[in-house]
Amino acid sequence: MKSKTKEITQVIEKPETRKVILSIENLKKYFVNQGYINKAVDGVSFNLHEGEIIGLIGESGSGKTTVGRSILRLYDDYNGFIRLNEKIISGKKLTRQRTKYLRRNVQMIFQDPHASLNGQHTIYSILREPLIINGILKEKLDDIFLDWQDVKKAFKYTFHINAMQLEVQNYREINRLAKPFFAKWEEEFANFKFSDDDSFEDSFSRFFLYLEEKQLMESKIINNVYTNTNKLFNIYYEHQQKYRNRELSSIETNYWENSKRLKKEIELTKISAEAYEAKKILLKLKQDYKNLKLEKIEQLRTCKNTFINFLNEYKNESEISQIEKLMTLDLKSYIFNLKSQLLFLKKYSVLKEISKKCKYLQFEEARKVIADLDSYADAFFAKYLKEINFHLVQTENIGENSPQLTDEQIKSLDLKLSKPHLEIKKILNEDFEFDFSSYVVLSQKSEEEFDKKIANLEHEILKTKQIIKDGKKKNYSTENLKQAQNALKEAEQTYIEDMNLFLKSYRVKITKAYEQLQEQKQLYLNLRSSQQKCNTKFDEIEKMFWSYLESKITDEKSFKEINALISYYKSDIAVKKDTLKSFQIEKYYLDKDLKNLYILLGIDLKWAAKNIADENVVWKDRFNKYNSNFFKPLAKFYIGQLLCKTIIYKSLEDVGLLKQFAYRYPHEFSGGQLQRIVIARALITQPKIIVADEPIASLDISIQAQVINLLKELCNEKNIGMILIAHDLSMIEYVADNVQIMHLGKIVEFGKTENIYARPIHPYTINLFKAIPKISNSNEKFENISFELDYLEEQKYPNVLEIFNVDTEHYVLGTREQIKKWFK
Repeated sequence: MKSKTKEITQVIEKPETRKVILSIENLKKYFVNQGYINKAVDGVSFNLHEGEIIGLIGESGSGKTTVGRSILRLYDDYNGFIRLNEKIISGKKLTRQRTKYLRRNVQMIFQDPHASLNGQHTIYSILREPLIINGILKEKLDDIFLDWQDVKKAFKYTFHINAMQLEVQNYREINRLAKPFFAKWEEEFANFKFSDDDSFEDSFSRFFLYLEEKQLMESKIINNVYTNTNKLFNIYYEHQQKYRNRELSSIETNYWENSKRLKKEIELTKISAEAYEAKKILLKLKQDYKNLKLEKIEQLRTCKNTFINFLNEYKNESEISQIEKLMTLDLKSYIFNLKSQLLFLKKYSVLKEISKKCKYLQFEEARKVIADLDSYADAFFAKYLKEINFHLVQTENIGENSPQLTDEQIKSLDLKLSKPHLEIKKILNEDFEFDFSSYVVLSQKSEEEFDKKIANLEHEILKTKQIIKDGKKKNYSTENLKQAQNALKEAEQTYIEDMNLFLKSYRVKITKAYEQLQEQKQLYLNLRSSQQKCNTKFDEIEKMFWSYLESKITDEKSFKEINALISYYKSDIAVKKDTLKSFQIEKYYLDKDLKNLYILLGIDLKWAAKNIADENVVWKDRFNKYNSNFFKPLAKFYIGQLLCKTIIYKSLEDVGLLKQFAYRYPHEFSGGQLQRIVIARALITQPKIIVADEPIASLDISIQAQVINLLKELCNEKNIGMILIAHDLSMIEYVADNVQIMHLGKIVEFGKTENIYARPIHPYTINLFKAIPKISNSNEKFENISFELDYLEEQKYPNVLEIFNVDTEHYVLGTREQIKKWFK
């Protein structure tokens, strides 16, 4: 049996090849209430890997949710270390950059979906918020505009062909669905009559069917247009990547290289070649200087946060020992807590001194000095404090030569208990001498290295600036410039000639696509005319139907019945018409999206139309305002809107919801749909970690499996690590790779899910698992499970708690005697 925590860490990580994305070490969270300190989380440690799901289970109040909230810094005054991709995210204060990094890479899903959703905002606004706050939209937009003009120019013809072909597909799909539909209903409405042989319901259904079929057709059309819009966006990204990888023709590459050469030669008319190279070096030096300064500040803050973390822990532990000392009636327990209280205060004062003299320790070095301090304190306790106890002393001074006292004389003396705290304080002040001088040297060395590197960079920057200053030319031979201009002209001429030959087939394709587009547009306009006729005829038949119903009124009873029917039927028609109106609104937004896509791709159908009409052999360019820098902000605005919609629609699709849901409000959805929206909001920032706190507890049993399966699939697909906090033990068994059993703030048992469920060892885990419903006990009454806490008495001082490896990837917290008793 292995009993040391440090050994266990090695054992549990050895078979795991996936990257650790979250590391939690000795997490402690204290709550203070009316002078009493409660340890909500006490020494929790575990690692989370990419794509791994860890189940955190325990009864209410065990500390599960507190762990999750501490990771997201919803509580920031906790002790211990939390690292996200090797970056410290624990401590009293974080830099703005580190906080932004945390918010972007760790997301939380709460039990109540409304906790994450603003009921007064549409789903679009709710999902857009994290994109704006975390700067994701800005990053993606800046990436597009790095080479936007160049990509448009390089693939101008390709983009036009693709755009036209997809628009032709859109019109074809519309016409394919609409042509038979309107032909059928034109004929149906032409001979439409109401018959007394039909019931009112049948008569209504005959013409109401027009709205139902039209709604189905409109839905198919819109989904198809959405799909093609996404294809165009993907086409841009695909060709952007080709451009960046220089997957261009030899003609284009030659032209691009000569353009670059000319720019360089123009620059060399002003400065020397050495100064030209120095300008590029200066940019790198300035970036290195900025990064080094930030690294120094980050190391200083990390070290400071690490020390503050443990200073708070020592202070809290001292106060806890004081409270336990005052509450106990046992002298042994009192003296133990007194020693602990004073020892923690001594460690606090020593660590404060260390923090002043060791400001530039690296994270691992800071941890090491704290570990050394703890080890020294433990050894000091065993050597100097362990044997100190209470003893009786007399208040009267009896001389050394006084005769031996009888029992009656002793009783008559004024005796009292000694004051061991004075003795303990004296020993701590005189003998507690922790040597941390080697760490002071390390800190000074680290600071000196930073200062030396910064000074070297400052020197290099000044030196480089001087080279640039000295490199300015008063006279310049234009020979090289003329050579570069001539080379570019030749390349440009070759480029134009070869591109004209190369693009001949493209122009044929564009002409063909343009003609097909005009043909489908004309057919679409004709069908719009048929649609108008059908809509008009429907309105006429609707009025006829109300008149027909009113004609059947014969008495007061039939009057009430028919009016109720009219009201009911009118309500059905109003709902359908509202739905069809919403489709028109969607079409309007889709048209806007298409216009924005055309701005992104540089599509100008008038340019194609004019060159086709003029029958130009060499197509002439047409002025496009979005090619000028003046209109760049406007282009950025339109493309930003398009990009935002695309990301939001994709996030909704990922969780199994329709794009159209983006424009609804939270109150219009069911509980399961709301939780899917919350998942979409969590995933939209592309996080590394999700903390799911009872994500299915408030959902119907029929929906719970869908949501859990969705989370599991998304974690696998996107390689996201998830901490799943839940009470549903069967669900955890199904979904989690590893489980952590929590009780009273401590992890009492942990390891591989199948191992722990197959053979639970800890008494608390055994009792917890008795609550799992099974087919075998489905006919039995529910059993009232009472959690036995007797094991806690066996863990009190002087017994020592350790973590034991009881089986392959199966660990239990307890004393050595307890493990022997439990593991039989």
